[in-house]
Amino acid sequence: MSTPPFGDQSRPQDRPAQYPPAQPGYGAYPPGQPGGYPPGQPGAQYHQQGYNPYGQGGYGPGYGYGYAPPGQLAGWPIRVGASLLDSLIAAIPAIIGGIAALVIDGDQDQLGAGGGLAFALGYLGSFVIAVWNRVIQQGRTGQSVGKKVTGLKIVHAETGQLIGIGSTLGREFCAVLFNNICTLNLLWPLWDEKQQTWHDKVVNDVVIRL
Repeated sequence: MSTPPFGDQSRPQDRPAQYPPAQPGYGAYPPGQPGGYPPGQPGAQYHQQGYNPYGQGGYGPGYGYGYAPPGQLAGWPIRVGASLLDSLIAAIPAIIGGIAALVIDGDQDQLGAGGGLAFALGYLGSFVIAVWNRVIQQGRTGQSVGKKVTGLKIVHAETGQLIGIGSTLGREFCAVLFNNICTLNLLWPLWDEKQQTWHDKVVNDVVIRL
C-alpha cells in the first residue's frame, strides 16, 4: 500500500478525540482555590465555607432562606438597661430645673417668673438632649449614649448598615406612640424571633451586640 501523499487522510470520526489539558476557567478551578477565584480577587470570599456577607450568625428560624442576622441580637434585659440609661441622661436637665425652681420660689405649686423659667428651661434642656442622643447621635452612629455604654448598635435587619437619621426619627416617634398606646410593644422582643419591638419592625432594624 502506498503512503498517502498529504499526511493523515483518515476520516475525523475515525480518529480518537483529543482534549487540551484542563485550563483554569469555566468548569476547572486552580488547585486549592475555591470557585476558581485567585486569592485576593473579588468574589473569592463568597465561596469560602460558612461565609456570611451580612455578618455573623446562622440560618436561624424565621429568618428565611439565605438570611442571617447581621450580628448577635441583643437580648431584652440589656436593651432595657440601655433605654433606662438614656432616659436618666435626658432627665438630668429637668431635675436640675425643678430643683432650681424650688430654690427660687420655694413652692412648685405657685411658681413665680424666675421659678417658672428655670422649670421650663430644664424641660427644654431634657428635650434637646433626648433629640440629640436618640435621633441625631443614634442615627449617625447607630448608638445612643446608653447603647454605647452597653455595647449595642442599631443596624438594618438585612444589610447590616446604619439606618440614618430620618429612619431613626421615625423609629423614635413610633416608639413613643406605641409605648403610650400599648406597653406590649416594650415586651415584644421577649418572644419575637428577631427580638424586635414594633417600632423596630416599622423601619426594619435590629439591635445587635458588638
